[in-house]
Amino acid sequence: MIKQSQREKWNKIYKNKGTGDSTHQNLPQPCSLLSQYSYLLPHHGTALDIACGTGGNAIFLANHGLTTQAIDISDIAIEQLNARNVPRLTASCQDVEKKPNLSTNIKPSSQGNFDVIIVSCYLYRELCPVIIEALAPGGLLFYQTFHHKKQSTSGPSNQKFLLKNNELLDLFSPLDSLIFHQLSNQGDLSQGNRDLSSLIAQKPN
Repeated sequence: MIKQSQREKWNKIYKNKGTGDSTHQNLPQPCSLLSQYSYLLPHHGTALDIACGTGGNAIFLANHGLTTQAIDISDIAIEQLNARNVPRLTASCQDVEKKPNLSTNIKPSSQGNFDVIIVSCYLYRELCPVIIEALAPGGLLFYQTFHHKKQSTSGPSNQKFLLKNNELLDLFSPLDSLIFHQLSNQGDLSQGNRDLSSLIAQKPN
């Protein structure tokens, strides 16, 4: 049996998803971390959305006024995103895990670094030092993905793709932590996001 490639896997997921219309109601939505703390974003500059999928985060950043690059392994997802013709947004198909050119798969802006980088529902630990390097001094990282104490069946079941306790703080320890939260089974389980570990951090000037 031939092993399905990651690109084939994600292309299959996005295959039946069309672009729909371009109204606000039908646009893919940003992750909760970005929408909740959007007031921290600069009003101009450059942004990068890694593993962008349908582009909810990238569209949000571009509409906020940031010149935004979005990358994903799925060429189908990228085609759908580019078909929306969002101003200030360019999307390209890239495999950021491909070796040996891991660091070159994140293409910096013409200024050399990004003012904002966002990663949502994606985890590849070897990429974390590259992300830190790609941030401009004073740049912000928004990172949100599943942790190993999640309460629902959402997200991956493979522990390889689940964060350990407080792991985001360790992975991005060279950055200054601004906001971090990770809930599991404390208190009233009907409230709060119990599946995702979230970090907003800033690169020192």
